[in-house]
Amino acid sequence: MVAEYEVVEDVGLGKGMLSTMQLINAEEYGGKVLLKVPGCEGTRERFLIDDNTFCTLHNTEVAAYTFLERHQEKNISYPKVYELEKMDTTADPIKPGHIIMEYMRDITHMYCTDNLKPEELEDAVKNLARFHSIGADLTEEESKEVVRDFVKSWFTKLFIQSNKDSFIGNWKGELTDLLTSEMAKNTIGKLDGILTPENFEKWNDDCQISGVQEVLCHGDYSFHNLLYQKLPDGSFKFRAIVDFQSVNWGNAAQDLTRLFVTALGGKDRRDSEDRLLKVYHDELTAASGGKAPFTFEQLQQSYARFFQLHGAIVCTVTPGLFLTYLADREDGPEKDAASFKEKISLTLIFDFQFRDKMMEKYQALLEDLNRKHDF
Repeated sequence: MVAEYEVVEDVGLGKGMLSTMQLINAEEYGGKVLLKVPGCEGTRERFLIDDNTFCTLHNTEVAAYTFLERHQEKNISYPKVYELEKMDTTADPIKPGHIIMEYMRDITHMYCTDNLKPEELEDAVKNLARFHSIGADLTEEESKEVVRDFVKSWFTKLFIQSNKDSFIGNWKGELTDLLTSEMAKNTIGKLDGILTPENFEKWNDDCQISGVQEVLCHGDYSFHNLLYQKLPDGSFKFRAIVDFQSVNWGNAAQDLTRLFVTALGGKDRRDSEDRLLKVYHDELTAASGGKAPFTFEQLQQSYARFFQLHGAIVCTVTPGLFLTYLADREDGPEKDAASFKEKISLTLIFDFQFRDKMMEKYQALLEDLNRKHDF
């Protein structure tokens, strides 16, 4: 059981959906550290997640940090861990489990409305390759602590029809008019057909189907789960990987596509995909003793398949956050706007770069989904 600590701040508020994260004072660990406890009531209610699911997610993260601690030679950047306790749903009362870890200062939290430059992703890509390489070094017992059905079980639960209708419904009306490409507009109507239980099962079993060797995937390698520091010149420096609840056995492209579609604008992603994949493959080869578990060509083909999953997810889930951002600006002159289009216009006086950045990312993703996917 975790001891009682003074809570300084609820630092996870509004930033996560699977756990609570609090900044606490713990003198035995040098002062301010982070306490992470599984479970989030909002997520429990909306997505009908029970204690057994929270238990699996939390215990997976505990196992992942244990692997990282045992493989320091991989030189993977992650916060220092002070305490790891698994959740136990068989205990009465349930033992919630917890993680106490380093509080890393001077970190800038990245949101879906942010973009990084391709060169700012290189260290994150190399760290991912080194993390993937750990899988080959796990014992048989350690391997059993990692789930194999994450993609199928999690996304099937998240993208039930009512949720898809709600998410994709954000594109209805004048938001679609901000797209300048007919190809992109036409793809919106096809998002529902991409995010289906049948497709989730194919992505989940991709390594068995394609013959590509599986690796130890992070499972949610978006740049929201990476810690970056903003430097005085405005650039961003990679500091650490966090949030290992979704670690699973799967195709490496599962993580790479998630990173590229969340972190990069459309043009940057298109221009740098192959180069960053090569950075990854070279690092994986080095971390695997000179022999990567799959060829570069297999990686490129895998990336094309998994682009459909994470490209569609970004285009389905994040437009609602875009609209929320606009709604939060109601203290400005746009609050009295008579229509959505007028509100957009007034908002652009203050934040046209935000609008353009988001729509450029969406348009490129939607166009590439249309080109790369056989609907």
